[in-house]
Amino acid sequence: MKKQNLLVLGICIILIAAVGVMAVVLPQTRTLSDEAPVIPAADVSSAAPAPAASEEPPAAEPAAYLVVSVGGMLYEPLPLSGEGSFTIRQDEQIFNTIHVTPDSVFMEHSSCENQDCVDQGTVSLDNMNNRVLGNMIICLPNEVVLELHTPETLGTTFDLIP
Repeated sequence: MKKQNLLVLGICIILIAAVGVMAVVLPQTRTLSDEAPVIPAADVSSAAPAPAASEEPPAAEPAAYLVVSVGGMLYEPLPLSGEGSFTIRQDEQIFNTIHVTPDSVFMEHSSCENQDCVDQGTVSLDNMNNRVLGNMIICLPNEVVLELHTPETLGTTFDLIP
């Protein structure tokens, strides 16, 4: 490998380590409810009819959770139960739009100049172990980090059980 490639790879590893350390050092959590709309539930028109009042099915645990960090502030995990998009606005010029499904997440749009976060593609339960950044999408200019977790990794990584 060329020295320049090794340097870029080293910088990426250092950034990932720094984000990991920040996640441990900054245990504060907040909710995104004040700053972004709630992720919509699945389309009700295609859902099966509701069971009779006497047979309430147990609530199924989501297959995936999204953990968002903005400017070093860690927010409460969002259970991914439907498909939709939401925007995180830091001010009028700084924002990120995130698209989620029940098992994946991608950065739909960002106000940053380089759009590297958008080009990082989709993180899904199927591909998160094979990606360079694993379960993360990082927007360095806007200081936004998205992490896709299973219920198991959420509990072990952050010691958080929603």
